[in-house]
Amino acid sequence: MIYIVIMKKLILLVIVGVLFIGCKDKETQKEESTTNASQTTIEGPDLTGFEYSLLGDSVVITKCTLAGQVIVPNVIENVAVTSIGENAFYGNVGMTSLILPDTLNSIGNSAFRGCIGIADITIPPNVTNIGVSAFSGCLKLKTVKFLGNAPENSKYMFKDAPATLYFDPGKDGWEKSIGGRPIKPMQDLQG
Repeated sequence: MIYIVIMKKLILLVIVGVLFIGCKDKETQKEESTTNASQTTIEGPDLTGFEYSLLGDSVVITKCTLAGQVIVPNVIENVAVTSIGENAFYGNVGMTSLILPDTLNSIGNSAFRGCIGIADITIPPNVTNIGVSAFSGCLKLKTVKFLGNAPENSKYMFKDAPATLYFDPGKDGWEKSIGGRPIKPMQDLQG
């Protein structure tokens, strides 16, 4: 009889222990879940197809292999994208449209050379430097809208690109042609 009483107490202890441990595990899981939720970071832009370099307080896009519409992000790793590097998009024939970030100030030599799929592009207002042959061989490039001052002229900037350059008349440096292409005020742009 004493044996049965001891066994009942032992079984009761085991059941209480299992319940206590199970509840403790649920509390731990709940705490971990709360901790993970508070540590969740906001996801940045999808960088699939992009390669880049962090240079101090700026990011340089060094390569892009994306096709279709390409949107270059304003910020990568909490740092502004300020430059498209030399040859970054060179020969990307699958790209059909391109949106550049407002943070951009420089486009490197041959950056978009041979990108035969793009028909128009808008150059952000802070871009002051466009490299040699930057848009050379962009055979379908018909419209280039400049939102800022005229960039410094460089050799072969728009070689073989049938582009007309449209500019904001309130900006400086648009007294002469850039890259050998015709220039027109933005209000002349139809459609």
